[in-house]
Amino acid sequence: MKDASSLDFKQNYPSFPEFARHGIPLNLVSAELILCLQQIRDKTGIPIYPSPLPSAWARTDGSQTSRHYAVNRLSDAGDVFPDRGRFLELYLHLQQVSDIGGIGIYADTNGPDGEPWPMIHFDLRPVNLRVFWARDGKYCSLAKDPAGYARVLAKIIEMEADNGYMG
Repeated sequence: MKDASSLDFKQNYPSFPEFARHGIPLNLVSAELILCLQQIRDKTGIPIYPSPLPSAWARTDGSQTSRHYAVNRLSDAGDVFPDRGRFLELYLHLQQVSDIGGIGIYADTNGPDGEPWPMIHFDLRPVNLRVFWARDGKYCSLAKDPAGYARVLAKIIEMEADNGYMG
């Protein structure tokens, strides 16, 4: 697996100039993750804003089980903000991407503009271990707390609707 710094911006991920602008350490991120993100953008047409936080793409501290962890391996996880009003559409599409093994939804995050904005984590863990989780102040998993997961998803949909982002 090669790191994303070996990719060419114009050829491989032209929809995401933010990586350079925010100083994302692409040398610590799997190229496959960035290529997957660009493919998702190309297929869906949904504007997707990468988290501006370098730790949303690669971490050299913290939990070694995090897919963001990038010590002696490349991170294969990223956090993104779909265009307002397009969260559900992107969330459903990610579930159809065979390489994605983990999807986390967050109702308690602020977006690149500093305002409350639902976020999606996706990663390339082995698909046979696909997991779903949610966070709104605390974490819950779809497998262990489906009602809690549904509450967070419903809150995100309501957030978008209440702010006039969903038709």
